[in-house]
Formats: sequence, C-alpha cells, structure tokens
Amino acid sequence: MTIYTNLTIILPAAAQALAQGLCVAAAGEAGAGMFTTGLNATGTGTATHYISTGAVESKFAAILPLSTISQNGEAQEVTRSAGDINAVIQLAKGAGQAVDAKTIGGLFAALDVSEQSPFEAMARLGLQLVTE
Repeated sequence: MTIYTNLTIILPAAAQALAQGLCVAAAGEAGAGMFTTGLNATGTGTATHYISTGAVESKFAAILPLSTISQNGEAQEVTRSAGDINAVIQLAKGAGQAVDAKTIGGLFAALDVSEQSPFEAMARLGLQLVTE
C-alpha cells in the first residue's frame, strides 16, 4: 500500500527546471506538471516563485527538507529538517540524470516544503498567485 503526505512546495523561479526534472526522475509521469503555478509578491507580472501542492508519496516526502511551522504567541517559528541529499542524487542517477551534492544542497536551501495549505504557506512567505 502506498502512503501519501500532503505537502506544499514553493521554490524560486531559478530552481523550477531542476525541480521539475527531479520530480520526473523520481516519480515518472506522476512527477510531470509540477511547479507550473507562478507566484510573486504582488500577484501581477513575472513569477518569482513556483508552487506545487498535493499528495506526495511518503518515500519522496521523507527525503525533502520539511519546514515545520509552530505558533509562539503571535509569531510563527519555522524549524526545518535537513532532507536527504544523497537519496535525491541516487534517484536522479537511477533516472539517468547527473546531479551533485552542491546542486541539490542549493536546491534544498531554496525550497520551502511544508504541510501547510498552499495559501497559508504563500501568506507566510509573502507571495500571491500571479494572475494575468
């Protein structure tokens, strides 16, 4: 039985192509079409970030750097797991993609992965959906 975790993943536009390729490498067709919804601070103009949200197989969710958000009075505290860079490298290698630890480490540093709803995560990061 496959177990899924609902995640919201937001990343800078500069990381979009790499993340899309890795999602396809990891999950095949199930990973296609991710990170196509643009975000920015104003909701108009060019996307500075992209978002994907929904069910992710737990085996993939477990290797991502998960941000856990908790309330401390009126402030939100964010703690973050390290993720598993080597597991991502191995998944990519298995799909014929060559990536190194520095590349994946940079991607992990740029990602915001949480169990928050998309609009909660966007609000926390000061982002809105880009509309035309």
